[in-house]
Amino acid sequence: MINLIDSIKHLHPMDVLRTAISTLAAFDDSLDDDSMDSNVKKGLSITTKAPTIVTAHVRLRDGKDPISPDKSLSHASNFLYMLFGVIPDELDAKLIDKDLILHAEHGLNASSFTARVVASTQSDVYSAITAGIACLKGPAHGGAAEGVMKQAQEIGDEKNTTSYVKNLLSSGGRIMGFGHRVYKTADPRALILKIDAKNLSERKGNPKWFGILQSLAHCMEPYEKKGICENVDFWTGAIYNLLDIPDDIFVSIFALARIPGWTAQIAEQFSNNILIRPLLAYVGELDNPYIKIEDRK
Repeated sequence: MINLIDSIKHLHPMDVLRTAISTLAAFDDSLDDDSMDSNVKKGLSITTKAPTIVTAHVRLRDGKDPISPDKSLSHASNFLYMLFGVIPDELDAKLIDKDLILHAEHGLNASSFTARVVASTQSDVYSAITAGIACLKGPAHGGAAEGVMKQAQEIGDEKNTTSYVKNLLSSGGRIMGFGHRVYKTADPRALILKIDAKNLSERKGNPKWFGILQSLAHCMEPYEKKGICENVDFWTGAIYNLLDIPDDIFVSIFALARIPGWTAQIAEQFSNNILIRPLLAYVGELDNPYIKIEDRK
């Protein structure tokens, strides 16, 4: 697996994670066992291996040796340990633990629906989770936390926030980290993470990003009446940045968190399966004549 990751280390972390998770199926002797117990075990196995994949990729592309997990550490602590090579601060590990829990499951979102559709065909857990990762990679679903920090970096200083928002919105741009398909009020997960981001910025002695994001949230307050409020991604990026986590693995951490949720959805689908096959209504032209290839323009 390390050789595989090293051979594709130039790719985006989500591409590496997707490829590596798919490859794990080759090493599972119970691949075709789709019982509840087996599916849950597969999901747990993928959950434990995924952080090792993400951190190994980061270290390999940076010219460093991958670090094996320490069995004495928790899941969250091991992620930070394998990423940075030092035993993490207990409070930092607790933040990652809380973040993983908050992102673990959230109903029938795009990636969970994708995973369930694959499971409904009676494919395997690896296929379904790989499909979920592929779906989550899309910026409309999983990439907002990285986008929030990119915009914060472009703003640079709190005093620039108002003009930045005005110019971006007037040009048809979008402020990342606001709005949600389900919530038309503040995302309850965002309320928790805002407190964590504030406390972390004070503990690290680096209030810059929290200040910029707070001013950005203030500028967006007029849009709350339209149901455009802070979502879970808005404060997540600041927390990761303050923990010195590379921007391009933000969405990979989202995937690490969501794997247990996907596992639950996949196992449930297998337990009472009906093929998910939505109908589409064709609204195009009817009775079109067939035109030979050589006659087509």
